[in-house]
Amino acid sequence: MQHLQRTLIILCTLLIASPSWSRTAAFEDSTAKETIARVLELAFLLQYEEAFAELDTLEMILPDNTVVPLLRAGVYYCRTLDHEDEVDMSDFEQQYDKAWHSAELLKASGEIAEADLYFGMMLGFRALLHQRQDKWWPAVREGMKSVKYLKSCLRADSSYTDALLGVGTYKYWSSRATDFINWLPLIPDQKNKGLDLMRRAMDEGLFTREISMSTLAWTLIDYNRPAEAVDLSLEGLKKYPGSRFFLWTLAAGYSRMQKLEEAAPVYIELYNSTVALERNNHYNEMGICKSLGKIYLKLNRPEEALIWIEKGLNIELDSQVLERRKETIKTLKNLDKRARKQIQKKAGN
Repeated sequence: MQHLQRTLIILCTLLIASPSWSRTAAFEDSTAKETIARVLELAFLLQYEEAFAELDTLEMILPDNTVVPLLRAGVYYCRTLDHEDEVDMSDFEQQYDKAWHSAELLKASGEIAEADLYFGMMLGFRALLHQRQDKWWPAVREGMKSVKYLKSCLRADSSYTDALLGVGTYKYWSSRATDFINWLPLIPDQKNKGLDLMRRAMDEGLFTREISMSTLAWTLIDYNRPAEAVDLSLEGLKKYPGSRFFLWTLAAGYSRMQKLEEAAPVYIELYNSTVALERNNHYNEMGICKSLGKIYLKLNRPEEALIWIEKGLNIELDSQVLERRKETIKTLKNLDKRARKQIQKKAGN
């Protein structure tokens, strides 16, 4: 999934975190908290319609509460990320606007800290939308605003460890972006600090355990600690069998470790899961074919590589996805040439 890793760089802002200062019923009512947790679990199990049904229940428990449209927007975005399409964007925008208006009313009522936290989450959603459209400067700008709100939450009450995910991710990636000058004494390297904060959010957070685990796995792969990412992914898959969110990190982790024999079946599981979807624009399908082509070429199994390469090249794409996958198609064509040369060379021997 081309956008998944970089999306999760900013996805840290989509936190269902406990608010500072005072709490609304969303965070005091045990039934509401259990329902919120169930919504998030269903999203990671890829059971989106069931998650929306739980949100209907939550709305009966918490009528007019900001967390309901906020979570609806979050589930719509998760499904958009999973399917790599734009089908849910209209519904997402509707829920986004509803959540924003609700947060404004909340702030006007005097719940300033909680409302500001929700505004931070909303800005995080907006950053994600900019990122998916390759509008990186607007994405960074909105993401930084979002982190500012999360830091404000932690200043008000440091016990709300869900917010540490956003701050930790920001610390890691801001340091990554300045690696070339981190040797200067006034430019500290905060990557390890960022990882520690993400792990605390995963271990201590109330509502961010799954997204923290997934985000941390991608970040560890980037930091060249893929074995840890693999362990996290396997842990995630034990709790959420078949979750594509953890299959992606598992496949990427094995690949980074050069454990190609282990990576290949994970990518095949992803492929089978993706092609079986009724809603499939083939974006992810083509990317998986490319990954499998590369893996089997490295394993000196060009016949198997060619099968996957041809699968990828034979996929019919609509104009939008075709534009997004231009570079992938070029790569597949180059892989096709390499595979055929390897096959000819083996035949010559």
